[in-house]
Amino acid sequence: MRTLMVSVMPAQQAIDGLKTDFSKALSGADMGSRLIFPDVKTLTYVLLNNNRMTLLEEMTGAEAMSIRELSRRVNRDFKAVHTDVQALLNAGVLDKKGSKIIFSYDEIHFDFVTGKAA
Repeated sequence: MRTLMVSVMPAQQAIDGLKTDFSKALSGADMGSRLIFPDVKTLTYVLLNNNRMTLLEEMTGAEAMSIRELSRRVNRDFKAVHTDVQALLNAGVLDKKGSKIIFSYDEIHFDFVTGKAA
């Protein structure tokens, strides 16, 4: 099962974690896939909105598809879906496979704390 790990952490903590992960990767460990956002607001803007999560839910376990096919499946306007897909591609959540798009994961694991101290 392929899992996309999504975390929220300050930049320095992310850099420290990257150094550790890099060392592990050099020794042959599988590090999986991880996206790190600097704050919950950025995560929400890029990924955690209803429309984009609906796209990811529809694409989970599916073969590569065109944006037009995805817009048909979620019953949304092509241009709006195209905008969301571009944002997800730019964030590294979706991949291109030829002229089609694919969500290469079986699940997303979110790891963040929110509140005044976060």
